[in-house]
Amino acid sequence: MEMMNGLLINLLFILIFVLLTNMLLLHKNRFTQSSVWNVYFVFIICALIVICLLLSVSVGHGFIYDLRFVPFLLGGLYGGKRITIGLGIFLLVIRFILGGDGFWLSLFLILISTIGIFVISPIYVKKSLWTKLSMVSIFSIGYAVIGYLIPALLYGFHDLTEFVIYSIILVISTFFVTYLTEILRTAFVLQLEALKFEKMEIVSHLAASISHEVRNPLTAVIGFLQLIGENEHANEKSKSYAMYAIEEANRASDIINDYLTFAKPHSNEECLMKIEKEIKKCQDILHPLTLKQNVDIETFFQHEGSIKGDPHKFHQVLLNIVKNSIEAMPEGGMLTIQTIKIRDRILIKITDTGHGMKPEHIARLGEPYFSLKGQKGTGLGMMVVYRIVDSMKGTVNVTSEIDIGTSITLSFPSIS
Repeated sequence: MEMMNGLLINLLFILIFVLLTNMLLLHKNRFTQSSVWNVYFVFIICALIVICLLLSVSVGHGFIYDLRFVPFLLGGLYGGKRITIGLGIFLLVIRFILGGDGFWLSLFLILISTIGIFVISPIYVKKSLWTKLSMVSIFSIGYAVIGYLIPALLYGFHDLTEFVIYSIILVISTFFVTYLTEILRTAFVLQLEALKFEKMEIVSHLAASISHEVRNPLTAVIGFLQLIGENEHANEKSKSYAMYAIEEANRASDIINDYLTFAKPHSNEECLMKIEKEIKKCQDILHPLTLKQNVDIETFFQHEGSIKGDPHKFHQVLLNIVKNSIEAMPEGGMLTIQTIKIRDRILIKITDTGHGMKPEHIARLGEPYFSLKGQKGTGLGMMVVYRIVDSMKGTVNVTSEIDIGTSITLSFPSIS
């Protein structure tokens, strides 16, 4: 009974910390792999490990039962490899201070657990909720079995009742803590998506109403400026001013067109498009810019498939992304465009060797008025990209590393 009470108190503290972490960090929009988040995360996991060890139950021969494995596993799966190693070292130091022969068992279990986390963590993040729960449950059963067999073989510890109680509580604790973490993470992501969608709808309505009102007078202004530029009686200075004004007016017109595209991404001109053909068209259009920026473009077409959509708007997506990638390499570099087919999806992967982006910047891509170009950018280009891709039933995935580059993967349904 004493063991059960001790382990349940362990579980209570773990659940409280998990809930507080999500309330204090996730709901303040800090759910990113930033350095601040990592510090908070490591501190909380270390605090949980210490609490579990302080509330442990002694079973003789210097062995203790507690749920330190749960926060360690949680930290490893959600924190990454470096955090896993750091937590393992921290756990060993604390266990060494407590003393007893159980330290050597802890050393062995941490080594096995660390290797196991390294193996399953890349697979874990891609799996469904119930697959994740199955994985952590099996992992915890293995941990409990090894934790029983070694003392039984080396020290004659054969209390099967205590082992069964510990194993059941450990597996249930791991299951529910993981389940709670995943549910809270999902709820947070859905909340962010809802806020983002609301912002997009507001911008969309404003864009649709304002763009039409501005477009007509702007067209008239461009027309009169062209007349001034073509007027034989106008002096050269006036013609020069007129040409500058026309360039800026055309730029304003392009921005308005982008807003209109954002407001109405769906098109009545949808047709089947050959991916290879459309990418080559965009490559030809941007050829002068690549020469100017000293950027080489390589294309690898592993699959020549077709997708459904408006060619003009699809070009807009490719041009916006590729242009951003080229501008991210002011000293020159390599831009790679690759097509891959995975099951019923066609992937277009665009990779540059530019400056890269921080995780918090990636999280804000496609938001209204967010741009990494300072005052020169409006963020409209990526807003349009996300909007059009979504209208084509596609997805956008961005990965980036500072000083290494950025990779943007577009995924679309493949049409036979």
